[in-house]
Amino acid sequence: MEKYLNCFNKIKLGEYKMPWRKNVDPIIKSYLDIQVKESNKFRNAFSGAKNPANAQLWIAIANMTKHTFNLELKIKYLEGTIRDLNERLMAITEKKPEDILKELEKEAKQTKKTIKKKLEVKKVKSSLKKNLKRF
Repeated sequence: MEKYLNCFNKIKLGEYKMPWRKNVDPIIKSYLDIQVKESNKFRNAFSGAKNPANAQLWIAIANMTKHTFNLELKIKYLEGTIRDLNERLMAITEKKPEDILKELEKEAKQTKKTIKKKLEVKKVKSSLKKNLKRF
């Protein structure tokens, strides 16, 4: 027990370094440090455990689970907001097939009218030319 307390005090004072942490990939090292610091906040809880190392791991797992749960809530909220915005946008811009047909029919009628006008203008011009030739 005394050996454990000496080791615990060294860890507590920062004298004892964990050599395996040197070999951790630098990409995840900062995340590891964060988890160790976060779990150390609950030192009173895991120091009294039968196996403090395992208890500290379970605390780290609980912290990560809490963080994951919070992120999932945020994602669900954002997905709902995006879905709502999409529905509103579709309601504003969506047209019924009948309305689309009516618009196409109007455009067709307008096109026919402009074609008729162009033909009438050509007829008038040609009749003017004929009348002018007579003189």
